Amino acid sequence: MIYDIAIIGAGCAGLSLAYQLTKKKNHNQKIIILDNKQFFTKDRTWSFWKTNKHDFEDCLDKQWSRFNIKFNNKKKIFESLKYPYQTINSLKFYKKIQQSLTDNFELKLNTKIKKIQQTSNYFEIFSKNEVIKSKFIFDSRVPKLNFKKLYQHFFGIEIQTDKDFFDSEEVSLMDFDCDQKHGVHFFYILPFSKRKALIETTWLSKLNNLEKKKYVDEIKNYIEKKLKLKRYHIIREEIGAIPMFRKKNENKKGYINIGLRGNINRMSTGYTFPYIQKHSEFIARSIKNFKINSPISQKYEFLDTLFIKVLQNNTKIMPSVFFKIFDENNQDSVIRFLSSNSSFYDDLKVMSKIPKLIFLKQMFN
Repeated sequence: MIYDIAIIGAGCAGLSLAYQLTKKKNHNQKIIILDNKQFFTKDRTWSFWKTNKHDFEDCLDKQWSRFNIKFNNKKKIFESLKYPYQTINSLKFYKKIQQSLTDNFELKLNTKIKKIQQTSNYFEIFSKNEVIKSKFIFDSRVPKLNFKKLYQHFFGIEIQTDKDFFDSEEVSLMDFDCDQKHGVHFFYILPFSKRKALIETTWLSKLNNLEKKKYVDEIKNYIEKKLKLKRYHIIREEIGAIPMFRKKNENKKGYINIGLRGNINRMSTGYTFPYIQKHSEFIARSIKNFKINSPISQKYEFLDTLFIKVLQNNTKIMPSVFFKIFDENNQDSVIRFLSSNSSFYDDLKVMSKIPKLIFLKQMFN
């Protein structure tokens, strides 16, 4: 049997594309989804400001209208009813899409791909026990880490406390009052209730490795010494790295990279979920001719590239730059800017808060 489409990877990007394809009317192509995992778990949280409608309101863990930024023992609190900050529960997301798959879809887990080769008429996908043939491939496998490159890398634990501890209505978006010796560093708290929260340690720096043990002590010290929380137990963990650079996207006829593999993320922020949804919609609409646009405009690509050059060469000042960018008087403009929905006026408001000479110097270097 030759499938019309093979989607490699049953994570956010692969399943988002599958979901968009289920919404197409009169769609009867045979599609197979392949993944190495044996079963689905809550392995990720995807967070973003809701500046546009999306299909996954029923998969939320929670949404918040209030968040804060901390630096140098100062705290800014923001409130936006217009643009709530939302977090998707990955297990709810996986289950919803599994339930939406129609008879022309086949989901095949526990499939480790060894190699892919192209013939004159189709692709051959080699796993341990079989060869799967498909006319088109959408590949969402996590790209190999490029050590010594700049990443947003993180380790988080979801914890449960014995007593009420968290302000369940306020996200701690960036707490920069921590070690900044090896890059830009902050802690992040998503409080799902007064007794449950996800706490992450996040670095914007060159990646030497991605091993849990290097993050464990710093997150433990933050919880027990900074937050002064002694009694808690860990529900689950997550670890990851989002590239803050663009790799060469080697798409070829009939073979399309999606998700992080296809550069579908904002380099400066690490946000991926809204862009993956847009990209999946683009693909589903143009599935016959594959004229697929990037969901991230050239304006944001240029601004992100400039921002990252500044970050690499001026690491020590970056926490204060972030703190200034989040201006209490322009909070909606900042949210739209970070969510790739800003107007020219919004851009000017954000730019007015950054050290102009440093940015101009990097622009012409």
